[in-house]
Amino acid sequence: MAIYDLFFAQHMFKRFACLAFVLAAMPIHTQTLHLLERLAIKDNWTFRQAHQGAWLPVPIPVSAHTALLKHGLIEDPYYRDNESKLQWIEQEDWEFQTTFEVSEAMLQFRHVEMSLKGLDTYAQVYLNDSLVAETDNMFRAWQLDVKKYLRKGTNTLHIYFESPIQKAQTEWDALGYQLPGGIRTMTRKAQFHYGWDWGPRFVGCGIQEAPEIVMWNDMLIENVYVTPRELTDARARMVVHVRYRADFEGKVTLITRNGKAKILEDRYVYPGVHEDSMTFDIDQPRLWWCRGMGEPYLYDIHFEIRAGVKTIESTDLRFGLRTIELVTEPDGNGHTFYFKLNGKPVFAKGANYIPQDLFQDRVTPAQYRTIIDAAADANMNMLRVWGGGIYEDDLFYQLCDAKGILVWQDFMYACAMYPGSGGFLKTASKEADQQIERLRQHPCIALWCGNNENNEAWYNWGWQMQFSEAQRAKLWQDYKTLFNDLLPTYVENYALGVPYWESSPQHGRLTPKSMREGDAHYWGVWHDEEPFEVLNHKVPRFMSEFGFQAFPAWETIEAFTLPEDRKLDSPVMLLHQKHPRGNALIATYMKRAYGVPTDFEHFVYLSQVLQAEGMRVGLEAHRRNKPYCMGTLYWQLNDVWPVASWSSIDSYGRWKALHYTARDAFKPVAVLPFVDEETLKVYGVTDDQDNVKASLKVQIMDFDGRLQEEFVANNLTLHTDSAKLMLELPLSKWPEKKRNDLMATCVLTAPDGSVLHRRTVYFAPPKNQRLPKTNIALQAAKTDKGYEITLKSDKLARNIYLRSSIDGFFKDNFFDLLPGETRTTLFVPTKPGDPAPAFKVMSVVDAMP
Repeated sequence: MAIYDLFFAQHMFKRFACLAFVLAAMPIHTQTLHLLERLAIKDNWTFRQAHQGAWLPVPIPVSAHTALLKHGLIEDPYYRDNESKLQWIEQEDWEFQTTFEVSEAMLQFRHVEMSLKGLDTYAQVYLNDSLVAETDNMFRAWQLDVKKYLRKGTNTLHIYFESPIQKAQTEWDALGYQLPGGIRTMTRKAQFHYGWDWGPRFVGCGIQEAPEIVMWNDMLIENVYVTPRELTDARARMVVHVRYRADFEGKVTLITRNGKAKILEDRYVYPGVHEDSMTFDIDQPRLWWCRGMGEPYLYDIHFEIRAGVKTIESTDLRFGLRTIELVTEPDGNGHTFYFKLNGKPVFAKGANYIPQDLFQDRVTPAQYRTIIDAAADANMNMLRVWGGGIYEDDLFYQLCDAKGILVWQDFMYACAMYPGSGGFLKTASKEADQQIERLRQHPCIALWCGNNENNEAWYNWGWQMQFSEAQRAKLWQDYKTLFNDLLPTYVENYALGVPYWESSPQHGRLTPKSMREGDAHYWGVWHDEEPFEVLNHKVPRFMSEFGFQAFPAWETIEAFTLPEDRKLDSPVMLLHQKHPRGNALIATYMKRAYGVPTDFEHFVYLSQVLQAEGMRVGLEAHRRNKPYCMGTLYWQLNDVWPVASWSSIDSYGRWKALHYTARDAFKPVAVLPFVDEETLKVYGVTDDQDNVKASLKVQIMDFDGRLQEEFVANNLTLHTDSAKLMLELPLSKWPEKKRNDLMATCVLTAPDGSVLHRRTVYFAPPKNQRLPKTNIALQAAKTDKGYEITLKSDKLARNIYLRSSIDGFFKDNFFDLLPGETRTTLFVPTKPGDPAPAFKVMSVVDAMP
């Protein structure tokens, strides 16, 4: 690429705050006409271990592990302790092969090319025994001229994958030192494949997308995207940008259809690569907004190129019109860090997203819809695509566009130092170029971030101690070349103004600046065993990571274990806990709040309650402190396999208590009480773009429902997109011992009497409370949507947990049931034809020792 060469000759300074008009386009769907044809090579694939055994049929996409599993040659990698039994796979080479038919008509095209995407990672590609490509980066695509290798009739495509471990070993040994992060740093492959503190190690290979043959004569469109030239309330003047290759001299017509409007422009083209454009107008343009700020409105246009009356190629584009800014300006407290969408500040609410499966070929469109729906249902407006995973499938970004979820997009570098060789930088450049071009059209893309924690680790994790002064200088120069020069140059030139951020976080948590500027990863809670209450005071400008572990749903544990495995310290459960101190840390925090039960099922349940209640402290503290703090993205949304982890949704898609709690804490209008030493402080917060009129009622009562005192504040106004302290109540009037058995229920109501939000706060941890034993009445009635479940208790029942004998989803779970309260929720079976379920209910008092 020319930009790669220019990079070394011309330095372009990064910018941290920028304004852009960014639009989303669906993938190009080409009409199959005689001027251009495409052939996806997706059938008749077989595989084998290199040079061994018979060829066995496999579907595409596929990986070595899933191919072996399909034929019963290995057991489920996620079941019990199978992970440890399958490490041999990473040391072997693997072969995939297919045949496809080529007609005489196909060979008559002047250009016949092959497109290769998603080859993981070191592949030698043979077409009819001729080597046509060698790949070294799973995040890149390759375009090959293959006409001379094809023949009429049956053709063979053979892809030979070398072991990523064996392939990288020679270069690794030649370094003369070991890069932090290990051998994974040498390979442009998903870094989490090598194991993480929430995931297994399966370093495999495979084909994530079917190779494609592209046949064309006169013209081939390479890229189409749309930007606005000017934007007012009355009109948007839009520009369609197109890059195409031509192989003839003559006249063509460019056509854009926007609704009923049709624009035609003639061109006279010459052989070569062309950058072209045409304009069209949108009257009374509607902007794209993230959730909670407006509608994520998307436009559709049709674009095509004609030669005479024949269409050469066409595409349908879906785009959203918006501006995005990252504002990092000095203020009286340090430096701001927040996003502006269409000129309005956004308080970011969401989570960090990791891949949904270690074997990406198994992730279905339905799973993408489910996880994005779950984020939207939890009132999230931003997801961070973490840098140790993958650049996600097109569908992920299309769903975020449609749901109004902004995406903080990391480049795929995490927790490591990377080599600075010419070969590495060249493939990194091509990767950045292709991924930015692929994703720049999506309005959901809010940020490109260079890496996850590399900067913090270099300065705060003791890495520098293992190197000489000369080595340290080289490693840091290599870092700056990649993350301060190369990547921001590509973002600057090609990302349509989406801002770039060098590294997340900007400062490590031990640095005072981490609370005053940039984004923060705060792990004092968890790693340093600090109490959750610290999160009330350790509030940064933008929290891009913080978290606490919990076990997955009991049904998930049952799915990957035998009964004898279901113990906290069994070998199988320890294998599915990847943090070396994970279980001990959960138990430490649990002991503080609840006590530690001896029954493992109760421990699993309490771990989820502990995670949810602890994380609520941080989520609410961040919202209370806006606009000082303007974002909270917890670690992490989802899992890659069944494991004890920081996720709020486990690998089977089951919501943990945290996800229900996040949904509540992220409500657009919320009442947020907390105890600050001897004072109950009650805040109201709104993300609405209009003022909110409300009344507040705070009732202090005991666990039997006896009212101690009531406070009412009427005619309150929560101003647009703000937080407000509504009430301060000294608690000194109640002795601490009595206070242990009291609660405050805070209700925010609208002028029409409807409840905007309700939140109950306690003055002591459960182990210090005399929680009553409860008899919870449960009734279930079948409806068209599932089963309506009605619950009632005469006494307080904290953290109600509902379970079903069949698989399904509870619309609400892990909630408090107040004395005398009747509450209804809905259970939706996964399989509507399943027999009527039996339901069980428990509360926190049932699990405490």
